[in-house]
Amino acid sequence: MSEFKGKNNFKRLSDQFIDKSTFFRDGHIIQGPEVVDFDFIERQMYGTIDLEGSSIYPSDDRIKSMNGTLGDSKTPKAFDFVIDMFVDVKRNIEMAYYLGQLNTVIPFLKTIEIKRSYEPPRRAYGTHLANIMINFNNYLEDTTGLINSITHFEHYVKEFMTYYQEKFQKHPITFSAWSQSNLNSLFSTGLAISIADIPFDDDDRKYEEFMNTDAFNFYKKVCLNRGFSVHQHIPYILVADLGSPAITKYIDINLNVLINTYYNKCYNIDYIILRKYIIDYYNILIERNEYYTKLRTCRTKTFKETIYRNPINFIDASSTYDDFYWINYYLDLRNIELGNLIGRSEMKKTKKYLKNLKNSLDNSAMISYIDSIFRKESFKKPYGFFDVLRRREEAKKQQDQQQGITGGSTIVGGGTSGGY
Repeated sequence: MSEFKGKNNFKRLSDQFIDKSTFFRDGHIIQGPEVVDFDFIERQMYGTIDLEGSSIYPSDDRIKSMNGTLGDSKTPKAFDFVIDMFVDVKRNIEMAYYLGQLNTVIPFLKTIEIKRSYEPPRRAYGTHLANIMINFNNYLEDTTGLINSITHFEHYVKEFMTYYQEKFQKHPITFSAWSQSNLNSLFSTGLAISIADIPFDDDDRKYEEFMNTDAFNFYKKVCLNRGFSVHQHIPYILVADLGSPAITKYIDINLNVLINTYYNKCYNIDYIILRKYIIDYYNILIERNEYYTKLRTCRTKTFKETIYRNPINFIDASSTYDDFYWINYYLDLRNIELGNLIGRSEMKKTKKYLKNLKNSLDNSAMISYIDSIFRKESFKKPYGFFDVLRRREEAKKQQDQQQGITGGSTIVGGGTSGGY
């Protein structure tokens, strides 16, 4: 564990990496294989992507509460095997205190309780998407010319695409992109629990109340032997290590089977969620702006005509704008959130390909194909595996140029890391 003091202003787990990685690497000693830096490279996406780079989220039927039931929103929850692992850690440490094997009393360890656990990612993403839609509606209402141009649902849908392109490009809009962003939390994975409520940025309390004791070393060993990793920067957060031999006591299946059993693909519900929120917030806009006025000329007279807007229900929206319409819309949004990764000509080819296969592929197959186009970007994120290679490549080239060396690539081969 990194021994450090001081405070910082970082609240999210992943935000700490860029500004603190050098501090932790060069200034402090990392103690033990149980300590993992979840802010480093693809581990920032640990539990949020599968082995191919597709975004995933936990299956609700695999989430278990501490009392064995679904429980209320305040009942600590995690995957069933993670709860079993935690119960063993709790039993071992509390027994060690009972037998007098530990001299230093750490309140968080003597009576271990889960302070923070599974937080449903769909709920957090819904809040994120709702905020974008609220901002869009406010933008329309604050712009007279625009609000008057929204006469039908189709106008709203098209204007939202333009708005997102201009205002939120490279900002996650789909569940898939949000899941891999720093807006998401390690607690959304079903693999993490926290046993203390010390603020993430209070390094003094972490050290004085938790790390500077013999009990802390015992705690780390127990975690290691029960299949948990300890978060390097937040030592009271335990994360199930899916690659640990110790975890086979609690779940003995290979990683790919585990991911397919315990997680769902985000792309399967991406466009469905988007469609629902767009319909909902269109109707909210219509409730607040029931009509618009239009100037009409009849012979020599000009007068204002009041035209009422009509809300749209899900059935009407589905019949007029079918799944294929929304799948194409989803394709455009995913491209925009990645900075228009695919050019116009390539996008036309992709849409034509999907249209040709529309009758032979079901919706799931089409969105899986769309995901396959973009998922390779999961490993190219800033400070990800390929980004590190690229930076090393550039640094090496600059060094060679300074030394008068010319030639081709200095890095040969390579691979991917899925964060597991």
